[in-house]
Amino acid sequence: MAQTFTGPQIQARPAGGRVWPWLLLGVAQVALAVPMLTLMLGGGMVAGVMGLAAGSTAADALLLMVLMALGPLLGLMLPALSLLVPSVRRTNPGALFALLCFGLLVGTAVEYFAWVRPAMG
Repeated sequence: MAQTFTGPQIQARPAGGRVWPWLLLGVAQVALAVPMLTLMLGGGMVAGVMGLAAGSTAADALLLMVLMALGPLLGLMLPALSLLVPSVRRTNPGALFALLCFGLLVGTAVEYFAWVRPAMG
């Protein structure tokens, strides 16, 4: 009996890849980003309320919230673009988690140290 080719064959993930060290690295990166994120969230809320109390419009407060969220979101989006490549999706899922956490940490740190911290004095 002849064999037929039904389409592209799906390759399995490589065997033997450990996930827990990558998960531990990702959790550590998120733990480093959380204090900066909470300070940015609290500072953004205070700046928004103070701006509204001073007579600013709600659109200005919304613009401030978008600017505050832009750094961590861009940090997440850049590594997430690598998931469009099929060979990247077949890698260790723990490594992908650590990559996304690294993007969050870098995006948060860049915004915090370049914009938020100097503005606080």
